[in-house]
Amino acid sequence: MAEGIDPYDELATLAQDPELASMFVAEALDHLGTIEAVVLQLESAPASAGLLDDLFRPFHTIKGNAGALGLASIQEVAHAVESLLDLARAGRHRLAAAEIEVVLGAVDLLTLMIRELPARLAGQPPAELSARRLALITRVDALLGGEAPPDPAAGSPAAVESPPAPLLMRRWDDGQPSIKVDTRKLDNLVDMVGELVIAQAILAEDPALQSASDERLMRRLAQLKRITADLQRTAMAMRMVPVRQTFQKMGRFVRDLSRKAGKPVELQLSGEDTELDRKVVEEISDPLMHMVRNSIDHGIEPPAVREALGKPAVAVLRLSACHQGGSIVIEVADDGAGLDTEKILAKARARGLVPEDASPAAAEIHQLIFQPGFSTADTVTELSGRGVGMDVVRRNIEALRGRIEIHTARGQGTTFSIRLPLTLAIVDGILVGVGAERFVVPTFAVCESLRPSASAVHEVRGRRRLVAVRDRLIPIVHLGELFGIEGAVRDVCEGTLVVVEDNGRFAAVAVDRLLGKQEVVVKALGEAFEHVQGVAGGAILGDGRIGLILDAGGLVASIEKPSLEVAA
Repeated sequence: MAEGIDPYDELATLAQDPELASMFVAEALDHLGTIEAVVLQLESAPASAGLLDDLFRPFHTIKGNAGALGLASIQEVAHAVESLLDLARAGRHRLAAAEIEVVLGAVDLLTLMIRELPARLAGQPPAELSARRLALITRVDALLGGEAPPDPAAGSPAAVESPPAPLLMRRWDDGQPSIKVDTRKLDNLVDMVGELVIAQAILAEDPALQSASDERLMRRLAQLKRITADLQRTAMAMRMVPVRQTFQKMGRFVRDLSRKAGKPVELQLSGEDTELDRKVVEEISDPLMHMVRNSIDHGIEPPAVREALGKPAVAVLRLSACHQGGSIVIEVADDGAGLDTEKILAKARARGLVPEDASPAAAEIHQLIFQPGFSTADTVTELSGRGVGMDVVRRNIEALRGRIEIHTARGQGTTFSIRLPLTLAIVDGILVGVGAERFVVPTFAVCESLRPSASAVHEVRGRRRLVAVRDRLIPIVHLGELFGIEGAVRDVCEGTLVVVEDNGRFAAVAVDRLLGKQEVVVKALGEAFEHVQGVAGGAILGDGRIGLILDAGGLVASIEKPSLEVAA
């Protein structure tokens, strides 16, 4: 049958109904995600009848749906694996390592075949997957015949060679009726609700209404504000999804990495039901993959070394998520060797990142692993060692308005903590004024605010550039000077300093005055302003004017770099 499949003719049914095609792709990828998660559980309990049933059902569903739509190639692969699993369910075939590899190979192949369907419907030529399809079916037939399966020379590249497939949102069945909604429609709804919130805020601050004394009108405006706030919370809740599927994809990734590295690793997951904005979930997958790879390749020792140190041969890698205040914290923790502070410092000095006479703190040294191209690996392996990865992690986290911290103990392990906002659509901020302009400083970046005394401010080359705050000298960023704002208060002692923090680095932002706390809808500023340092976006304030949302990382970077961060 495989030889006679026409890759063009089998799309005839789908081509007549694009919505049906979209639904099939979404559901099939959903089932494949379930299959992959169950396979990883089945490896440790191959005789579990319940897990075998959980594995058989999605393959059967994919086969049936593909057959009904005339997708013979997909139906063929699913049917072959389904036959193998059916024998296992009946107790007539034992699932061993070879069978598990075949099932995972089928997941990889079906994922490729299904993901290319939209492109094929758009007229693009199909990928040449027939050889892989035939090779996989040949392996299944060999297993069904009781033979050793042929070496999958024509199989897919190792999973560690490429990142996990783009995330597909799954609406988990909690017993409540649900419908599938195009994410673009949902995003449009959230955007329109944001516009409504802005319109309500502008109305509430209208001078004509501010001076009104009609109590009934005031009550109705207050009711409008409550309804708008409830609507906004509901709309945002619709875009919140659990990190479960991202975490589960890491299970397959850890399995393949640990086998390739020769380091047995047990992955422990917690907090999979923690919810955050869908866009944040999508963007966090790649940074997590890099950190997991880094932990296995650099952090976790080989089994023989671990046993010599009195550790269990099987390492533990923990992936967790939880809510803390208005943020979500995701942690990647291993029980490996920990960061070698001295080795990092030596490499940094060799590259000119740290002067020979400087004595940076351990926390500052650890942050150097996020420098582009920085690596302590003595050799380049298939997994890492080229200095590519951790700088990508930091850049991606900062793009999500988040930050990353490192906690490590030599010989005991390392924990990477990522703190992210729950949503990218709304930011809770401190409203500040500089001259006639107003800015929003995200509250998650604010440590404290103060009006400094003259004795606490120190001059550098005749200019007030440092302030002493709690036994720490913090550089000052004057917003009026940074953005050339007329009428700004020039003497920092006559204004207010807002201390912000980014990845352990601090800056005291000099503003004229604090105007209060406000939740604002984030607006993109467009390509012309996307590279402006210190600005993360814009917001329409209550009076209809635009206020810039400040980026703590950019403000810290705008200061003349200290000697620790001077590049070669």
